[in-house]
Amino acid sequence: EFTEPLVHGAALALAAGDDGAGREIAAAKVTAGEAAYGAARTALQLHGAVGYTDELDLSLWIRKARPLRDAWGTPAACRTRVLAG
Repeated sequence: EFTEPLVHGAALALAAGDDGAGREIAAAKVTAGEAAYGAARTALQLHGAVGYTDELDLSLWIRKARPLRDAWGTPAACRTRVLAG
């Protein structure tokens, strides 16, 4: 929910052909990636060692959240793009 306004804003900017769409997309990507990874890490801390087992889908979320966070630009690269304007 936290990232939804940024994702919608990026989609609107991209659809409109806005010159700043790349910046909007980078902001949405870094926010969504950090939120997903943070949620997975928090869930892992809550569940403890059982979170790493295949009994829970949490191990799958952890394995997917980190690569998705870094795909198509690391969070640092996306933040740099947002700040560069």
